Parts: sequence; C-alpha cells; structure tokens
Amino acid sequence: MNRSGAGLAMAAGLLLSGCATLTARLAPPHRPSALVWAYPDQVKAVRGGQVVMVDGAVFPISDGRAGETSEQGLDQADIADMFAQAYRRGPQRRPPRGDPGRARYEPLFLKMYGDCSTRAFQAHMRRVAWMPARGGGTVNVTTVNGVDRALEAVVADLEKLPPEMTRYLVPTAGAYNCRVVAGTGRRSMHAYGAAIDIATAWSDYWLWKGGEDAAWANRIPPEIVAVFERHGFIWGGRWRHFDTMHFEYRPELLPRRYVSPATRARSGESAMR
Repeated sequence: MNRSGAGLAMAAGLLLSGCATLTARLAPPHRPSALVWAYPDQVKAVRGGQVVMVDGAVFPISDGRAGETSEQGLDQADIADMFAQAYRRGPQRRPPRGDPGRARYEPLFLKMYGDCSTRAFQAHMRRVAWMPARGGGTVNVTTVNGVDRALEAVVADLEKLPPEMTRYLVPTAGAYNCRVVAGTGRRSMHAYGAAIDIATAWSDYWLWKGGEDAAWANRIPPEIVAVFERHGFIWGGRWRHFDTMHFEYRPELLPRRYVSPATRARSGESAMR
C-alpha cells in the first residue's frame, strides 16, 4: 500500500474508532430516543435532531457545543449532555469519575412537570405513604410520569428489607421542595416533585465534605440503591459530586425493564421479567 493509501486507511480507522467510541458511550439506554419509552405521556418521538413532545412542542437535542461537564456548564446543559455519561448500576467499588444524570435540560423538565411556583403545578401533587410499616409518614411527589406510583413500588420493595435498614430510610429528608440546586440557579428535581432524599444522618454530600476536593464517601447500603434503580430512580451516590441521600426519577438513564410498571402499562408494554 502506498503512503496515500495508508493515510486514508488510517483516517478511516480513526473515524470508525471514533464512531465506535461514541456508540459505546451512548449505547442504549444512553440515547435521547430513550425519552420516548421513559415518558410516553409526554414525548412522542425523537427525530431530525429534535425531541418532539405529544403536544407538538419540539426541543433541540444539541446546542452545538461540546459536552458540558463543569458546574458552570451544567447551567447550559442540552439534551445531548444528559446522555453523555453512562449511568451504570451495580456495586460502587470505586469513586465515580463523572456525574451521570446531573446534567438536565431544564426546558424539557419544565415542559413535563411544570413550574412549581404556579398554582397549576400543585394540581399534580400527591401524598404517598413512606415506609408505613416503619412509621415513615408521607412524602409529597408529582403524579406526572407516574412518579407517585413508581415511588409506591419502591416503598413496597423497601418494606421487604430487614429491620436494620430502617435507620437509613426513616425519617426521610423529604421529596417535593420548590427550590434550586444549592449554590446554583438550576431547578432541583425536588422542584418537580420527582426526587426524594432519605435519612440525612447516614448520608454524605460533597459540599459537606469539602467541596470540589471532597473524597467520595457513602454509607447507604447497596440493597436500598438497587430497589430505587429497579423502579426508575437514579442515585446521587454515583456522582463525583456525590449526594448519597438523593434519588430522582430518571428512567431514561436506566434499562427499559427498570422503568416503573405504571409507565410500562401506559406505553402499552407488558411487564418485563
């Protein structure tokens, strides 16, 4: 092969390698198309570089900028950034390198859940019993996207755990809270009624541990994490900027079988074994 041909072959190899890397990075369910089955009441299709909502509204997948990973970048995250880092389940044996799920495209979530500062938002809120057999009281969450039913499924499974798990779950630190993420102007998932914090006495949070230089720490048992993930909630303990008390409903970042049974029923899917 001549030098020109070798150069073309090398370029082609690099291109294919880059495509393979991108495919691996955005392997299912880490693609925007996952939004369709994760939120069937809200998202109609993903096509032509856009997310098409059921009511006809559209959102661009990318704003053309490179992936946003810094704290400042999260303020301008697009939909592509939401899927740029793969969320992986299983034992967290080493400190996370990234923040899968921390990037959120705020216009999309506002469209789905509404603005918590408005009266209309409250019409979708509902009290759900939290660990009723262990005296956990209730938490306030949204009914949009079946978050309330997904949380009820979480509670049903958590109640099956041994009694020694109660200290990590009761009392809860709350669910709905119309607020922004600490130190930012970004709405928290709590502001949509789609997140819950469990017992703070056993939780570790990067801002409590020294900020950017904090060493990752966790005391939440993996059995609890697995239950939440089984029903579509991701865990803040999988972030480099760790928040181990925090769980938020983000089924688009998990395998389809992990989406809540209520959502599967609405989307016409049968329960997956």
